[in-house]
Amino acid sequence: MNLDELLNEYNFRKCRGPENATPAELAEAFAFFCENYASIKHPNKGRIPLVLRDAQKETVKVWLSDRYTIVLKARQIGFSTLAAAYSFWITFFWPDRFVVMLSKTEREAAKLLSKAKYIYKFLPDFIRLSGPELLQNNVLKMSFGNDSVIESMPSANEPARGESVYLAIIDEMAFLPNPEEAWASIEPIADVGGRVICLSTAKGEGNIFFNLWHGSQTGTNRFRGIFFPWSASDRDQAWYDAQKAELPPWQLHQEYPSNPEEAFIRSGRPVFDIDALMKFITEVPKKGFNKKLSDIRNSYMFESSGGPLSIWQLPQASARYVIGADVAEGLARGDYSAAHVIDAKSGQIVAHWHGHVDPDKFGEDILYALGFFYNEALIGVESNNHGLTTLTSLHKANYINLYRQRQLNTRHSEPGEKLGWRTTTLSKPLAIDELNANLRDGALDLKCEYTIAELKTFVRDDNGATHGSPHDDRVMSLAIANQMLKYVWLPEYTPKTDPAFGTLAYFAKSVIKKEKTRERHWIGEFNNY
Repeated sequence: MNLDELLNEYNFRKCRGPENATPAELAEAFAFFCENYASIKHPNKGRIPLVLRDAQKETVKVWLSDRYTIVLKARQIGFSTLAAAYSFWITFFWPDRFVVMLSKTEREAAKLLSKAKYIYKFLPDFIRLSGPELLQNNVLKMSFGNDSVIESMPSANEPARGESVYLAIIDEMAFLPNPEEAWASIEPIADVGGRVICLSTAKGEGNIFFNLWHGSQTGTNRFRGIFFPWSASDRDQAWYDAQKAELPPWQLHQEYPSNPEEAFIRSGRPVFDIDALMKFITEVPKKGFNKKLSDIRNSYMFESSGGPLSIWQLPQASARYVIGADVAEGLARGDYSAAHVIDAKSGQIVAHWHGHVDPDKFGEDILYALGFFYNEALIGVESNNHGLTTLTSLHKANYINLYRQRQLNTRHSEPGEKLGWRTTTLSKPLAIDELNANLRDGALDLKCEYTIAELKTFVRDDNGATHGSPHDDRVMSLAIANQMLKYVWLPEYTPKTDPAFGTLAYFAKSVIKKEKTRERHWIGEFNNY
């Protein structure tokens, strides 16, 4: 073996790191490989060496020492490239390593893997020949002769749960079409010994990325959190000042934050007044409790501690209440159904239900019982799509106090009525604007941290359309409940009086009376009140 061959072997081993290396030693080996043999494609300079910044070097140390890592970062500071290079280094230099990378779309998945393929393409010959053979090299997969694999896929795909995954990387997690679903597909893999890296800029508080980040900061989950501001790049203050002059505050803070709080508090192009939302004081709610009196069907109404029903105030005698309901399909990984209960006089949101349930069960089990519990509350159900099923089940259950939308019969020019609140291109902006005004002016009082988070992430697109990020079920149910406040005082929506009105005894009597017609005898009680 001549001197050049000895030197090549030495450098190859230096790229891999020593046997039984510590995380710090492995991080040094990775940095050596990147700076001497890895190439990236610069948009202006073409092919250049991958020289790691100090922040990137420290991040790799964490990736090597901790199984669960979440990185909150500013845009365009090179962490997707770092993740691709890290994936390549792991699979090329180490046998039996299966790395999965999730991205927003198939195009972006291919783009992420192309960064790793670019590194392989321009490796010096002695590195390529000393390492494993490249067996498979297609748009979304690289596999090597050492039985290591990199597979890049869109988040809609679900990695095979039976696979022994060494590392899962979720790129721009907050911006995936359904980040909750992506995490649900990855979490079982990690639980059997794998490692997880979540990367993203912020997109508000109402998503799984924020929840995982918040848990990493409070010590309530397994993640190690790392934050990198806009200054963790080659940009200087002059560059930042130029961005500040050009971009609206919400966009500047989201894409180029100086601290984590700034990244989350102003994420998106919010519809609702953020300053107004920040003034609401959240309170820990009471949780409903399930009790069956006899042999009856399961109810989704009052679940045990941590269940979907949150209560801040029990029904008060003679008080008037309204309920707004947004209905989803009921799939475990789909959108949620939601209901808000408002005290019509005080504007206090007194209760909130949120969960996955079949549309008919949402009506006959949840809204039916919740409505009677809150003094035969006026219930407004969104009538679009699956809401018709919910309304039908409530109507069949003989719940009388349902909102009915008046419509003009164009054939006979006579007014007619249809059950439920119809969301249209005209009614939705009105409901959202009026909800925003009432929240801003203090006409409504919020205490639910999850509803507040969802309101913060309800955004307006460039075309004017509004939507949640990623969900808006709490927003829409609250908006519909707010609309019901206009009608609750009308005679046709006034519940019948009773000496026990507004008490648990009244609720029990009302439910049992109604349920006897369908051979159901169910009431709700509360535990430890």
